[in-house]
Amino acid sequence: MIKVYVILLSLIIGLSLFFTFYELPQGEPLHCPCLSYPLGTYINGDNMVNMNAEAIINTLIFGVVAGIVETFIAVVYGSVSGLMGSKIRIIMVRISDSINTVPRILLLLSIALIYGVPTGTSLKANFFITAIIVGLTGWANYSRQVSEYLFTSSSSTLSKIVPKTPFSLLFFSNKEEIYNLSKKFIIPAMIDGISTYTAMGVIAGVGDPRFPTLTTLLTVASRYLPYWWLYLPPALFRAIVIVLLYLISDNLK
Repeated sequence: MIKVYVILLSLIIGLSLFFTFYELPQGEPLHCPCLSYPLGTYINGDNMVNMNAEAIINTLIFGVVAGIVETFIAVVYGSVSGLMGSKIRIIMVRISDSINTVPRILLLLSIALIYGVPTGTSLKANFFITAIIVGLTGWANYSRQVSEYLFTSSSSTLSKIVPKTPFSLLFFSNKEEIYNLSKKFIIPAMIDGISTYTAMGVIAGVGDPRFPTLTTLLTVASRYLPYWWLYLPPALFRAIVIVLLYLISDNLK
């Protein structure tokens, strides 16, 4: 079944890429869906097919950036923790646990205020900086799982072949373990990044006008509730993408 999910997601990405670069005719602002504008028009008259296509691509890009950062830190930190064992592992695990106790959304919004520009109803924040910061704050839970796996797994031979130093990860001879751990967490980390960005957008209107995402469309649409085509299609597309990512992730485990 995983092939079916991958094909469906690939089809969505392919169509989104096509309509991101192939611009359909514009129209009057907030024109309802019709034959000329199947998904209606945006507040500036842009065709909503193009807007949704670009938003899907940007949403996935955000998820990929945040997911890579989260997974990389989680695997490195968790591997070192799991391999070191003893009191060092206890200390490292407690550090990651303490990070999980910090209200993440409030922390992210506080950081976004440093580099973002408040506009009264929203907060303009650089797309890629936000993705990196989201990743930097979301690795702790995954790192604990990595640490537990390496520390308790009787089938793992890493503890026998790797010297127990903080730099042991640099000298792995068994790359398959790291690959499997990365594969296990990369897609959940992507979903976490997308969901966290959605929360930031809904709560404080965080977004980058240069890179509109599905979150951006939903945030803007909250001020135009009678115009259902501004929020129903983006919400549906977001749900489809997230569900497909979950299904692919479940079949990779």
